[in-house]
Amino acid sequence: MAKFQFRLNNVLNIKEKFEEQKKMELYQANQALNVEKEKLSTLIKLRDKNNDIFKNKVEKTVKIRDIREHNKTCDFYNKSIVGQNDEIEKASNQVDTIRSELHMALIEKKIYEKLKDHALEQYCMEQNISEQKVVDEIVSYKYRVQ
Repeated sequence: MAKFQFRLNNVLNIKEKFEEQKKMELYQANQALNVEKEKLSTLIKLRDKNNDIFKNKVEKTVKIRDIREHNKTCDFYNKSIVGQNDEIEKASNQVDTIRSELHMALIEKKIYEKLKDHALEQYCMEQNISEQKVVDEIVSYKYRVQ
């Protein structure tokens, strides 16, 4: 009996490796997105802390120099937060792009798996037919011999 060999097995293996690669890329993109979100959270906390410190100074006495310094610091944090939001948007778009590529890779792999299953079923049917022919030949031979 011949062994079943799927003629597109190499392509299926490549598709599986491509899928694994896309999974790793998606994981890394998600990690990068989480890092960017953490940076944003840190910037917001620093801005809020700076505002709290300034509020405490205001309750006492405030110098114009302190107000200017506070405004510069607030502008810096606000610009940093806006920039960080842009970075988060880029990272999010990257995650979405990789997710769609992974989805396509999964679809392609499933197509080849279905082709392999169909080929295996066809192979099994052909084997059954050939076995039936052998059995029929044996039975007809025994019948002729008697």
